[in-house]
Amino acid sequence: MIGNDIVDLAQAKRESNWQRSGFLNKLFTACEQQLIHTADDPERMVWLLWSMKESAYKIGMRETGKRVFAPLKLTCHINLLSETTAEGVVFQEKAYQTKSSITTNYITSVATPVTSSPGFHQAVIPLESAIYQSQTIRIRKEVKQYCTDTLAIPESNSSIHKDQQGIPVLCLINTIGELLTIPISISHHGYYGSFAICTHRLLPMYKF
Repeated sequence: MIGNDIVDLAQAKRESNWQRSGFLNKLFTACEQQLIHTADDPERMVWLLWSMKESAYKIGMRETGKRVFAPLKLTCHINLLSETTAEGVVFQEKAYQTKSSITTNYITSVATPVTSSPGFHQAVIPLESAIYQSQTIRIRKEVKQYCTDTLAIPESNSSIHKDQQGIPVLCLINTIGELLTIPISISHHGYYGSFAICTHRLLPMYKF
């Protein structure tokens, strides 16, 4: 299981005034607001915490099927923080570990269960169009390219489908003709997209 989220910081600045009255109270707990107010860059902390919550929500939705996004019920704890990376835990009924990448243009987070291997591959994709359909096509193309370049899977043997809950899964046909379904999490915001897959789930690909 995996969850992935990306925030285009320029788009976030255009869309949301995080300093307006009531904004933080609707999205962040008192402890999280303390992190924001004491951070060297409060705005960056806002979107770091937001991406952590979103990535944890997505993995939680995979596990429970519940699509109710309640930011205040997703509580973030940051264990490690640098200028370019962050590691933490998000709690919502159960705990999820998160790893985040921080740049001047975007912040992205990946959430995985704390009880499993955190091995994953994430790719960030600059997007030329803000049109949702165009972004989806571009990201799916990058996923297929990753499967070809890294896993030696022909394009015809990889595809992305949605399960009964509408959640995307990566379908691959391995070297002996077995169909494998791999959890994949896709996100796009502004002019950036990203996808993340659990790499430990790819081990069965290498059968001869």
